[in-house]
Amino acid sequence: MIRGLSPSEQPSDAICFYNRMYHQGLAGDNLTLIFVFKACARVSDIVHGKKVHVYALKLGFESYLFVSNALIHMYASCGDLVVAREVFDKMGDRDLVSWNSLICGYCQCSRFKEVLGLFKAMQAEHVKADKVTMMKVILACSYLSEWEIADSMVKYIEENHVAVDAYLGNTMIDMYRRRGYSQANQFADAVRLFQEMMAAKVKPDEITVASVLSACAHLGSLDVGEAVHDYIHKHGVKADVYVGNVLIDMYCKCGVVEKALEVFQEMKKKDYVSWNSVISGLAVNGFADSALELFLQMLRDGVQPTHGAFVGILLACSHAGLVDKGLEYFESMEKVHGLTPEMKHYGCVVDILSRSGNLDRAYLFIKKMPMVPDVVVWRILLSACKLHGNMVLAEIARNKLLELDPGNSGNYVLSSHAYASSYRWDDVIKMRELMEESNVQKPFGCSSIEVNGTTLSNSQDLCLIQS
Repeated sequence: MIRGLSPSEQPSDAICFYNRMYHQGLAGDNLTLIFVFKACARVSDIVHGKKVHVYALKLGFESYLFVSNALIHMYASCGDLVVAREVFDKMGDRDLVSWNSLICGYCQCSRFKEVLGLFKAMQAEHVKADKVTMMKVILACSYLSEWEIADSMVKYIEENHVAVDAYLGNTMIDMYRRRGYSQANQFADAVRLFQEMMAAKVKPDEITVASVLSACAHLGSLDVGEAVHDYIHKHGVKADVYVGNVLIDMYCKCGVVEKALEVFQEMKKKDYVSWNSVISGLAVNGFADSALELFLQMLRDGVQPTHGAFVGILLACSHAGLVDKGLEYFESMEKVHGLTPEMKHYGCVVDILSRSGNLDRAYLFIKKMPMVPDVVVWRILLSACKLHGNMVLAEIARNKLLELDPGNSGNYVLSSHAYASSYRWDDVIKMRELMEESNVQKPFGCSSIEVNGTTLSNSQDLCLIQS
């Protein structure tokens, strides 16, 4: 009865049966105690767990491997890691379950440094890890941003042929997502791992799906993104607001605005990110009229616009050359919607004025800004000066850029191009000499192509994505 009740929906009944048995003078054996400890772990009943632990000590059962493992699991599940570690340290023989039980306990209590320390000790004992171990260790690496250790764990999984199930696969992809924003090649690893999961018939969750779609967006990998979208439909993956928003972002970044709109219209629930993503996506892809119409629809639906929505609508006005309309929207931010414009909004207005050739108005606008203009604002002006041949303002913008960001090679190159467009070759040479004197390094370029479903990059590390 105890064995049957322990994993059931009423694990407390297993504890009650044991108490009745104990008071009737029945001793039980080591297997009895194992299932009682498991029941205590499931309901976090550390009080009964400690009482049965004392009984196990009296009968000498603690020396049994499986009893000690059950004790570690019980104490760790109840959050008493001190006693769990004491039981672990006293064990004469340990197996993988012993290590995993304590590692899981540390992970459950967010003691991630201890997880890595325990795994290191485990390797020193030459205990081979399994998928449970690796899931917890990679999760710890993610939270601690220990990316070098994470890379070694991925290598360990490959070299030791650790089976990748849904839990480990999802954890690995989430790890790539967390570090991907600072290291672009991790997006390719996330996509590759997802494809391996699909080949192994391992079902991902909605977080994994969203992470892979985000990776596809950054890589511009439309084919894989569409395949993931199809997978969501065919396998009933929960498509919540977050997944819908990432789909919109992926299609917009891949230039397939029609599909982004389709996803947006099909979403039963939308949040402000949904509106911002589709409005901005339409704007940057040249569908300014649609972006403006969607913004008006958002207002009609009673959705309060955010700072992000105004970035999108100002971009739309810039691309469409709608100077007056753009200024009108900018003014409405604070007057109508109570939103204080940020640096990015001022930058958008400078872009609106500069693109339309109103360089003097753009410079006057910059001078009246309530905050110090950043390098992006000055780059927008310098780029427009190059286009329209205004070398007076170009030199003002150039001086500001070299003052604010002297180590950025792009500022020197943009200034050099501005001089070249006006045939001022002596100044072009001076800019290049200044760049060399300042020891400014020009970063290496990188491009990629997709051949038969494989994305190849000419950077030092080739991104291999099998679609």
